[in-house]
Amino acid sequence: MVKIFYLSFTKIKRASMNALMFGLAALLLTAALLKPAEIFTTAQSKPHPIYKVQTKDKVVALTFNIDWGNRVPGPVLDVLKKHDVKATFFVSGSWAGKHPALARRITAEGHEIGSNGDRRINLSAETKATVKKELATGRDYIKEATGVTASLLRTPYGDWNDLVLATAAGSGYTVIQWSLDSLDIQTPGKNDIVNNVVEKISPGDIVLMFACDTASQTPDALPGIIEGLRAKGYELVTVSSLLKHGPGVIE
Repeated sequence: MVKIFYLSFTKIKRASMNALMFGLAALLLTAALLKPAEIFTTAQSKPHPIYKVQTKDKVVALTFNIDWGNRVPGPVLDVLKKHDVKATFFVSGSWAGKHPALARRITAEGHEIGSNGDRRINLSAETKATVKKELATGRDYIKEATGVTASLLRTPYGDWNDLVLATAAGSGYTVIQWSLDSLDIQTPGKNDIVNNVVEKISPGDIVLMFACDTASQTPDALPGIIEGLRAKGYELVTVSSLLKHGPGVIE
């Protein structure tokens, strides 16, 4: 846990040695009584989702949600391969079950695969038993398609509550959200998608993108995002690699 102290130092008038010692003692007492602001955390009493990573390193993670379709994932993978970028894909179990070849391609090309649950439902409205089943089913479909046991989870719609987080943690998942939204799912145009990421990026960001068929402009925007971030000196890595650069940030 990183704690940041804000201290205000005043000029100490050196009238005598006694006055100096008194001032120093008062200053130390003030510092001891200050309450620090807790901003970043790696250990909490209950599970929390991670939105970004606390780091000064110019490193970020591109992440892609996929829950339906087979037209956009391939072109997205083509762009990542061409530019030698590794990303993290959060796929639903139902999608992996319907498109196992695409799911296998994700892992075969060196990308990280995480779970996006199974059905597109708000888990916070469900019972613990249902949440547990959804998470297990999603993981099973992904493993059947790729041979990989997913350990990262992005909940459908980014929806969660304490029950969902506790159930996910009990199932061996780390919940990953995002700190920067490309808004590509809204298809605002290639240039807007690029600017939404490149102009707002900061160290440790986890960028939300989509590779489902709704996000039809993502393949065209992706080269500009990659080139723009690299021009700013950023390294693009998977979420697991990003987490090695510092503690997760909760919001």
